[in-house]
Amino acid sequence: MTNLERFVKTINWELPDRIMTYDLVDHGEILRRYGGEGDLLERNARMCMRIGLDATRYIHDPEHHWMGEKVENWIRFLGVDPARWELVDTGGTAWIGKRPFSDLRGLEKNMPSMPKKSEIEEWYKPTIRKIKQIYDSYDVVFIGGVEGPLTDAYTYADMTLFCLAVYEAPELADRLMEVCGAFSQYIAEVYAENPSAPLLFMGEDVAGKHGPIFSPNFIRAKALPIWKRIAKPVKDKGYKFLYHTDGRAAEILPIIVNELGADGFNPIERNGCNDIFEIRRLYPRTLLFGNVCCEVTLPHGTPDEVERETLEIIEKIGPQGGILIGSSSEVHDLVPVENALRMYETVHRYGKYPINTKL
Repeated sequence: MTNLERFVKTINWELPDRIMTYDLVDHGEILRRYGGEGDLLERNARMCMRIGLDATRYIHDPEHHWMGEKVENWIRFLGVDPARWELVDTGGTAWIGKRPFSDLRGLEKNMPSMPKKSEIEEWYKPTIRKIKQIYDSYDVVFIGGVEGPLTDAYTYADMTLFCLAVYEAPELADRLMEVCGAFSQYIAEVYAENPSAPLLFMGEDVAGKHGPIFSPNFIRAKALPIWKRIAKPVKDKGYKFLYHTDGRAAEILPIIVNELGADGFNPIERNGCNDIFEIRRLYPRTLLFGNVCCEVTLPHGTPDEVERETLEIIEKIGPQGGILIGSSSEVHDLVPVENALRMYETVHRYGKYPINTKL
């Protein structure tokens, strides 16, 4: 059975021969050690295959942080003036260190333009087809992804300024979300016609450690209609829609699952944020992607501790299906290589159906 066949069965609530692994790996040493040399796509796909990662949505480029690609897309597709935008890249991460505005008046003068679907299709269609071709050749499922309109909007404006706009210049906040939402909607429409897998990921970080960043009422009124437009072309094709947010999501899961109709949830952050077993009880037909702790267990635990945490998910959720196991967000550079490998090895060894963790 190929990984794509396993994936299709899993997301359609059929039991394949084993549980699959899913993750975002942005770990330089793992890519160097297991990716080999050559083309970046080939290296990432080869790395996934060699470490036992069955499905991913991420291509790690150790030379260029993903934030830089985001800004480049704003410049290319949203008419953003590249002058006075500056990316700060240090400590293994990157952020926007300089914008051409610092207040609402400046934001108004530097609003992005609505994207054109034809331009996005010209770029994204051959890109996702090439990615699929390469990842398929390594038997790795690659999931297409888009950014959520709230996340993109507050990243563009800076969180503080965006929140100020919500209260003092709501027309600017609304416009930002509409532009960002249209960009993701067009990608979703192109992806639905050229899928690398029958599922689309949307990353929309609207929660932190203590709960939602924005009120459920605001999310329902401003974000949900745009989310539905992004999900529609994918759902219309009969594919699945995977929603991602970090942080404690209990208050907004009813919106995500019941009102948006998301088919799955990721990454199910631990450490007082989410209880994957309680989520499965409350939403028994929601696909779960995660959730071995990447804040404590993976970076600071022993391989045996990683195995125990992974086994708990296999034992308690595995028999029901609808689970792809990986980190609670990402496998980053602070995670020892042996811990990441033990997580994937444990799934492959003990995740065979019928589940028997006493092997």
